[in-house]
Amino acid sequence: MSILTEKERNALKYYIGDVSGNDSFYGDGKAYVVLNSLFFPDIASEKMRADEGKRLNPAIIEDIPRLLDFFNCIFSAFGKAELKKEYTTYRVERMSDFELCRSYGGTVSLTSTSMSGFLDAYRDRRGIALMKFKLAKGAHCINVAEMLDYYAKPEEAEILVPPFLSLDIRENEISESERCITDCDGKPPIISADVSIDGICDDINKANIHISDCKAGMRVYNALNEGGAPDSSDISEYISWKKSLQKRLYFIFRQYL
Repeated sequence: MSILTEKERNALKYYIGDVSGNDSFYGDGKAYVVLNSLFFPDIASEKMRADEGKRLNPAIIEDIPRLLDFFNCIFSAFGKAELKKEYTTYRVERMSDFELCRSYGGTVSLTSTSMSGFLDAYRDRRGIALMKFKLAKGAHCINVAEMLDYYAKPEEAEILVPPFLSLDIRENEISESERCITDCDGKPPIISADVSIDGICDDINKANIHISDCKAGMRVYNALNEGGAPDSSDISEYISWKKSLQKRLYFIFRQYL
């Protein structure tokens, strides 16, 4: 039986794309596209995802209390989760996201990894890095199959790693078998790296700040979805809003871990 509450289970199912119905928020099976981009600086992440043909759903950031409630539930789930043994998991990452992760020295956003190797489903990215995670017993990562009574995507064998974790990243020579793992343009990986968790990132500003609505961000999403260039003032307002949101999310995260 799952140790999670119903709300925590629903948040986890929502994040992995196990949804139903036509609700603009809870019915979005790829909400993680926007949810993850919220942790990244500027709008490079949003642009890249739009360029890959992924839709940025404005409804995700339309209702701030609803958004924060989701993150509160998923972070609470991470706080309860502890891996029962050591795992080796795998992730096909965008090279640009890997570089940011390396420069930060930690996980930037919620990070899906798989016990089943480097999944083909994540080779739709342009310019890839291969990340092999060593996850210690007791780590606050979510083994999805163990945390849900019904796992809609068992083939992904997913272990979800939270944001705000310090990482030890060590680059390796790309093996011949890894060179066969290609990106959306048929190009081999740029980097292969071993990754291990090294505590939680510290942040001087732990204030529980107020987060207002962000209509500018919704306009940015709509412009990118249509292949256009967002208004510069909307971009500036959205970037400033994301910085505040990230501080709020860190505050929520540290309540549980």
